[in-house]
Amino acid sequence: MLLVTGYQLLISFAIIKLMEKRITRNSLYLVLSQVIGRTIGFAYFIFLARSLTVENFGIYAWVLGFVYNFLPVADLGIERYILKNLPRHLDQTKEYFRDLLGLKIVIAAVTFVLTAILGLIMGLSGEKLISLFIFSLIFLPHNIIHLISSFQNAKEEVITGIVGNLFFSFLGALMGAGAIFLNLGIIWLFIAYLFSLLITALGIIIRAKKIGLPLSPRFEKETISLVWQECRFFAILVIMANFYIRIPLITIGQTMGNYWSGIYGSVSKFLEAGGLIPQAIALAIAPTFSRLLISDKKQLKKIYYQTGLGLLALSLPALLIFLLIGDFFINLVYGSRYLPAVPALKILGLVLPFFFFNYLAANIIENSKKVKKFVPWAAGHFILVFILAIILSNKWGIVGGAASLLIGEILRLFLNQKFIGKILK
Repeated sequence: MLLVTGYQLLISFAIIKLMEKRITRNSLYLVLSQVIGRTIGFAYFIFLARSLTVENFGIYAWVLGFVYNFLPVADLGIERYILKNLPRHLDQTKEYFRDLLGLKIVIAAVTFVLTAILGLIMGLSGEKLISLFIFSLIFLPHNIIHLISSFQNAKEEVITGIVGNLFFSFLGALMGAGAIFLNLGIIWLFIAYLFSLLITALGIIIRAKKIGLPLSPRFEKETISLVWQECRFFAILVIMANFYIRIPLITIGQTMGNYWSGIYGSVSKFLEAGGLIPQAIALAIAPTFSRLLISDKKQLKKIYYQTGLGLLALSLPALLIFLLIGDFFINLVYGSRYLPAVPALKILGLVLPFFFFNYLAANIIENSKKVKKFVPWAAGHFILVFILAIILSNKWGIVGGAASLLIGEILRLFLNQKFIGKILK
């Protein structure tokens, strides 16, 4: 009996070590790919800020932020559904993929129509409206890329998504820079983005065929209903989380105009870019979190806090730069025209540590049975931050908009830990 027990302990220890090694490897790959991709994207963003007028850059930043808010609508929580369920049912991969491919195609079409209608309701016109229509066509290719990458990530095979992300980042920046050099106008920046995404989607589809994913969508009402029963909570949380970080940009753009949305958009991009680091780590660790939540909560708690502390450490260099040399940094990156953004940058620097640490909590909360109870609290938090953004930006401009996020992240830390404590008890 003792020999059997000892053998079982040895096997368990080996599995844990292998699991931790895989997490570390995939986290490293994903973080490096995000850093490279974001470096390309951010260099392109800086190039546009310097090449366009502040007003045209404001249009670009606003349309980009507005449409990006609807990417989670087009996903509808399906990525979280895949990361939770597929690691537990790998033998059903092909069935899952066919059902979810059909659902993704339908949702992409609905999201395009919804985005276009909202643009008209908001009274957009001219280049801003045309840019919105063109850019809203990204939902279908994005959904296809996202679905295939999510299936590979759930199987802890992250290379497909990494290659797709890097290829798109490089091609999109190259085509957009070409549009600027040819003086084609701001609308062509969104056309360049769309075409680079379509080309990337074609490459990802070819990859999907090679690894045996069936590219024949299935539309079954019963399956869609079952997926929706679980995905609806994920969808609400992901949509709010994505829109949440851009609340100040949207409110500033609507109340203060294109100039100030360009000023705030220049520094809010740092927060969005920085967020990809915890996002990459959370993605790498998601399958393990899903399994440990039902098998070993003690080990899950250990990994959660270790990873959280690591993310805090990663946020500190950016925090120090934003606080101590923000004016030099903005002048170096964007030029003197964007120096009015420095006070907001310092506030966003304080947001970063909270934002990094809070990101991990979703992996545990959304995989738990308490996700339904968490949704009303998250919705209340979202509404509060939205109201704060309107009030504070009207009173203190872009500094008030940034302050609304800082207050929101502090409150979110306490809310997340309250639920994490109950889940891991």
